[in-house]
Amino acid sequence: MSTYYKHKRTESARVPYSFQCEQCMKGSGQLTASITGAEAIHSSNYQALTMKETEKLTVKAHKNLVKRMQEVYQDATQKQIFATEFSDTCPHCGKPQSWGLSGMKKNMWGTPISYLIVGVIISIITYVYAVVEEEPWAVYAVCGIMGIALLAAVGSLIVNLIKISAKNKKVSTALQKNVPVIDWGPVQNLLNEG
Repeated sequence: MSTYYKHKRTESARVPYSFQCEQCMKGSGQLTASITGAEAIHSSNYQALTMKETEKLTVKAHKNLVKRMQEVYQDATQKQIFATEFSDTCPHCGKPQSWGLSGMKKNMWGTPISYLIVGVIISIITYVYAVVEEEPWAVYAVCGIMGIALLAAVGSLIVNLIKISAKNKKVSTALQKNVPVIDWGPVQNLLNEG
């Protein structure tokens, strides 16, 4: 049996931003958000990659960063949805800002859907194995796995809703609604790619 090695790489870019606190009205000063692209993975039989494989992995990681950066830019400029990488905690009073809710709401369904997808995949694999091996317990196992996945998804969604509700209460006393001022200049080259 051969051994496979997973080689992984990510790329990140730093985006400067600032905001005026909605609670204490002080300026945050220069802050930095680190935006990271999805992880690029290359499977290989060897522990070390060739020069060509390394280059291919680097290119894939860079493309993932470009894709993520363009998504963050479009969300912020067109939809007023600010990624959770932009910290909304005031450095002076420590209170959150109302614009921070948008990123939480956008990511609210990510984990629950992942749980359901994993549950379906495991259920299918279990069912196929049970049919091939002619095991009578297949239906019970599939129902149990899907039940656990569904419970995990619902639990995750409830936790996300509680976090959003708690933050919403904290920002409801805001004197005014502001949005962050994001300097896209340092990442303009990534935004122009594609």
